[in-house]
Formats: sequence, structure tokens, C-alpha cells
Amino acid sequence: MTGKGDKVHMDIERRKEAEAADPVTKKGADRQLQALMWVYFLVPYMWAWQTQENPTVQEQVSTWLNQSWSQLTDHEVTLHFQAAFFALLIERLCYTWVHTFSPSFVRFCNTAIGRNMGKKPLDVVLTIFYINKCIQLGTFLTFYWYILGWTNPFAEGVLVRLAQCTRFQYVSLMHGIALGQGLNTAIYRAIGKAGVYYGYRLGEEVPWVTGFPFSVFPHPQYFGVCVCVMGVNIFCATTAHVQAGWLNLTMVQVLLYVYMALVEDYM
Repeated sequence: MTGKGDKVHMDIERRKEAEAADPVTKKGADRQLQALMWVYFLVPYMWAWQTQENPTVQEQVSTWLNQSWSQLTDHEVTLHFQAAFFALLIERLCYTWVHTFSPSFVRFCNTAIGRNMGKKPLDVVLTIFYINKCIQLGTFLTFYWYILGWTNPFAEGVLVRLAQCTRFQYVSLMHGIALGQGLNTAIYRAIGKAGVYYGYRLGEEVPWVTGFPFSVFPHPQYFGVCVCVMGVNIFCATTAHVQAGWLNLTMVQVLLYVYMALVEDYM
């Protein structure tokens, strides 16, 4: 099994070095693309804000915020919410280990358990990724169906359930799928598996990319996945789920991605 796990420069230092050496980046050649991306992101929400009625977007969001705040401040944060929180935390702890304590992770990869998870450290990270995605998806699905009392969310019919969703929710879903997954795909095309899964910390050769999508967002993968998580969960939200902490759990996931972005930049 190969992989050194040697200490490397912080990502923010590598980014500055790469941008300083790239005349295109220094000139800000992607400002127009950045503007187009923000127009694409904001215009549909503006349309929903202007046209949605009964409830309006302001009324819907205000109600959700009040319900979510009440769930956090009623001094009765439920056991299933706490369990979901710690389940989501597992993924960030794993990636913090891989990224920040890579020598320790490489030593693990050379143990019997590690060798069974992959031929080299990068393969082990990929195995951990699949395990964590199952935990992450399972956490949200279990939480969602638990609030429903394990009943079919489409018991009244698929069309009836879809008709209950507002324009704001449909716009959020559209962004979650199109923008979120679009950025995710762009990341894999730009830096490949080795770049996405910290290969540069594990002895892999991974050049720093300054072009799209990094020229549009500082952390395009995390921005995309946050848009995706928020979009899908907003679309799936019902009154019962929001009151139980569905959107708070969504924000926990978003904040965990923000945490990971800071870890990558400064640790």
C-alpha cells in the first residue's frame, strides 16, 4: 500500500500561490461568469417571491423560522434529533482525520482493516466516502419517516403531495439538482478523484486548479452540496417536519460543510 501522508501547505496558501502564478486568475477573467451564476441563482427566487401566494414566500419562511427556533429553544431537543446530529458528525470527523492527520490515516491504511478497505489510501478514503454517504442519506430518510410515524408520505397520492409544495420549494429543488449537482460534476472533471478525496495529502500528485469552477466559488463543491441539501430538504419539508427540527438538521449539515471548508483552508 502506497501513500506518505506527508505534511503539506495549507490550502489557502496553495490557492494564493497558484492564483499569483496564473495571469488569467489575477485579471479576474471569470467575473462575468460569476455574475451569471448569481443571476441564475437569484432570479428564480425573486420570481417566487413576487408571484407566490397563500402563503407568500415571506409568510412561509417566517413560519418555518419561528417553528425551527421554537424546536431549538423549548428545552426539549429530542433524542432522535440528537442521534441524527451525531450521525451526521461522523463524516466530518472522518474527513478531518484524513485531511489534517493524514500520517495517522496512512498508518491505519496499512493495518489489516485498512488493507481490506482499499489497495492504497485514496481507495480507503473512497470506501469511507460510500459508508458515510449511506449514513448521511439513511439519517435524513430515517428522521423523515420517523416524523411521519413510518407511514407513506404519498398516502394521499403523489400528485396531491406535489401540489402541496409551493413555488419557493420547487425553485429550491431546481437549484439543488441543477446547480448543486452541476458544481459537483464540475469538481470531478476539474480535479478528479485524487483531488476530491485529499490525494495530495496522501502522496498523490494533484495540481492546484484555478479555473472553473474554482474561479466562480472558493469552495464550489461545498457550495454545491449545501445548495443541494438545502434545496431537497426545503422541497420535502412539511409543517410536522419543520416543527420536529427538519430544517435545523439541514442547517447542521450545512454548518458541518462550512466547518470542513475552514479545516481545508487553515489546517
